[in-house]
Amino acid sequence: MHEMEKQYGCQYCHNRFKNKNEAERHQNSLHLRKHSWSCAALCGYEAAFHPSLQRPSYAEICGYCGKEFSTPPQWDARIEHLTTEHKFGECNQSKKFYRADHFRQHLKHSHSGTSGKWTNVLENACMRDEMPPVSGSHGGMGGGCATSAISEEGSD
Repeated sequence: MHEMEKQYGCQYCHNRFKNKNEAERHQNSLHLRKHSWSCAALCGYEAAFHPSLQRPSYAEICGYCGKEFSTPPQWDARIEHLTTEHKFGECNQSKKFYRADHFRQHLKHSHSGTSGKWTNVLENACMRDEMPPVSGSHGGMGGGCATSAISEEGSD
């Protein structure tokens, strides 16, 4: 009787649904994720900075807060900024976010990040393509860290 009530099954797990749309939404949001975001994608302090759009030859921007730093880089000052202001490398490096808004919340709450154009560059640097799952399996696999521009969902 209950199987007839929930006749649409997920191709990747044992969940069942009353209608086809619910089953498709479940698969797309949980099993067919195309991208993930993680702080582990940033390899080293350099990856947290990008060239200033206004003064690309003279300054670089912190991807967490938009603060401008002159070039050539004074790495002691930049590393001090990232470690004290943004707790660089202190979060759970194995944590993945499958929604950009959850990753933004993580940046705000765990790294004192502020929203702006600089945040988009950092998000892109932390984004990885996920491998499509094989039927009957769970999750995908992301790439390694980035030098310029990663297993739970949610925010902390």
